[in-house]
Amino acid sequence: MAEKTKITGKQILEELKAPALIVVGMVGGNLAGKLIDKVLNVDETSTEFSAKALARPLVQLTAGIGGSLLLKDKNLKLVANGVAASGVASTVKVLLKKDLLAGFKGLGEVEALKSFRDNLRIERYNPHLPELAPANRVEVPVEVDMAGASKYADYEEVDSVEIL
Repeated sequence: MAEKTKITGKQILEELKAPALIVVGMVGGNLAGKLIDKVLNVDETSTEFSAKALARPLVQLTAGIGGSLLLKDKNLKLVANGVAASGVASTVKVLLKKDLLAGFKGLGEVEALKSFRDNLRIERYNPHLPELAPANRVEVPVEVDMAGASKYADYEEVDSVEIL
């Protein structure tokens, strides 16, 4: 009979750590690339070739490949691989004018997350009920039957029950 292998939560987290670190590197590389474009005043709408536009992928690729080769820590190498992957995406965007991350518009942008949260916000429930006028309220006297309370006086409280 085959022996079953037991999968632990630690093993699952270890397996998910690698892709998560690569995604962190891609987001970080994308944010750094946007900062480089902002500093250099790169016009993304321009259809002409621009040397300024090559700075972003060049820095991303250099940082990613250099980090992969020079860093000793396995986790930091995975982050560097993500930065290099964002450099490849940026190179394709600059040279071919096609965005590989078009489906992930706003990757790393706080505004995209804010609009997502705003769309999920549920408005407060307001039933729009009419208010009652004070004249419509009638006071009803409450009668308490104290004579009926004595009908329970014959019973005694049970402290314990013995089950045979």
